[in-house]
Amino acid sequence: MEKKSTSRYSILIVSNSEQFNMLAQKSMPSGRFDVIEKRKSASAARREILVREYDIVLINAPLSDGFGVDFVMDVVDRHSSGIIMVVPVEVYPDMAARLTDYGVIVVPKPLQKGILDRSLRLLIAFGERLRKSQKKVRTLEEKMNELKIISRAKIVLVQRGMSEEEAHEYIIREAMNNGLTKREVAEDILD
Repeated sequence: MEKKSTSRYSILIVSNSEQFNMLAQKSMPSGRFDVIEKRKSASAARREILVREYDIVLINAPLSDGFGVDFVMDVVDRHSSGIIMVVPVEVYPDMAARLTDYGVIVVPKPLQKGILDRSLRLLIAFGERLRKSQKKVRTLEEKMNELKIISRAKIVLVQRGMSEEEAHEYIIREAMNNGLTKREVAEDILD
């Protein structure tokens, strides 16, 4: 198994309770968060996420300007942040049924020991998996772009009288002889 990553994350805590904010900070895995911002209302949090994208948004409902469900749905629709919503136990079943299908982790309060820590670690783990997948996608996109450029260069060489095999060998030979990549040779041909 690979060693654990040391990626750093950002979190936006939306809560009008200083006691909850302190509990949330104590629950965070140590050394994993380099940005920790706190806002007391959904409207202040909305303004904040317009300025900066957060990896995790932690909401302690209800907020001073509403329960917070509209804010959660805005974050779901417009951002890729992982979301944890802590709700009173009386509304937990309804909120969990309503928000879980959107990928929101809904947690009842009063908080049981360790539940917030586990929820944060779960979002971090999913974030790592997402980052790895995005990196693979970027690598594949770069490779596809490289192949397109090389193919266009081969077409140019074929139009100049070479066979496809000769064009392929020419690009490889030029790359080796000049210490260039096949893409760089292809770009030179296209220029």
